[in-house]
Amino acid sequence: MADTRFAPLEREPLMEEELPSANPPVRLIKGARIKFAPGQPTGLHRHPVSTVGVVTAGSFNFHEEGKPARLLKTGDSFFEPAGRAILKFDNASATEPAEIVAFYLADAKERPAIEMLAGGMDSQLGKN
Repeated sequence: MADTRFAPLEREPLMEEELPSANPPVRLIKGARIKFAPGQPTGLHRHPVSTVGVVTAGSFNFHEEGKPARLLKTGDSFFEPAGRAILKFDNASATEPAEIVAFYLADAKERPAIEMLAGGMDSQLGKN
């Protein structure tokens, strides 16, 4: 007899991205909750490993090199491919904090998750 207490689970596709050749073989997944103060920018950066995550609170101005800028809201997923510059990943609110949960597709514990690029924070803050 089938259990009818619950409706069937519904799966809504959120993303499907190919890992770039720059990504090392995935042997380890590192996760982090990252909290942003109101208006806090990330600074120009890239990841040596592909990064995938979800906005868990607030909203973000997100701009990946070679793609149009977009607004990420709570519940939206994001993908930052290994080796590609992230021009903006900034809290979109000047008054409210924001948060993401990110997962880094790594090959070893020693590999850094992020690489800040020269002049990145100055360009985010309009100093260039």
